[in-house]
Amino acid sequence: MNIIGIDPGSVCCGYGILSVGKKPYVPKFVASGDIRMNSKENLPVRLEKLYDSLKNIIREHRPSHLCIEKIFYHKSIRSSMVLGAARGIVMLLAAQNGLKLFEYNPTEIKMALTGYGRAEKRQVQEMVIRILNLDKSLRMSEDSTDALALGICHINSSFELK
Repeated sequence: MNIIGIDPGSVCCGYGILSVGKKPYVPKFVASGDIRMNSKENLPVRLEKLYDSLKNIIREHRPSHLCIEKIFYHKSIRSSMVLGAARGIVMLLAAQNGLKLFEYNPTEIKMALTGYGRAEKRQVQEMVIRILNLDKSLRMSEDSTDALALGICHINSSFELK
């Protein structure tokens, strides 16, 4: 079974694909990356690129589960609205492709990976590398690491797999 974690954004969207077999549900790294959009483009153009790119990634890897971070408080109403639009694209793709959608809040993700709900991003990144047994020299963005962390959180906490 493949699981896709998506860290949505309107300028950079991270994704991570993990596979997991039967018990003991050990996550295996399949792919990760970023979808980068030009911040100078208007929002509809960026959302179209996000939609097309994620559609191709989903088509290629055929995940059955999609994980996304729950919305958290933003200081800026405008950035919350833009993030909501990107999340809407992700949710639409989940529905169009028959993917089960799961949402986790940042504290749940940090807790699942580090055992501490207020862990720093660096600690989460280190645990992703350690859990997936990745080469430490591998250059991964925060967005793709966050997406992989979502997948790991889902595997660790999901009764859907069991």
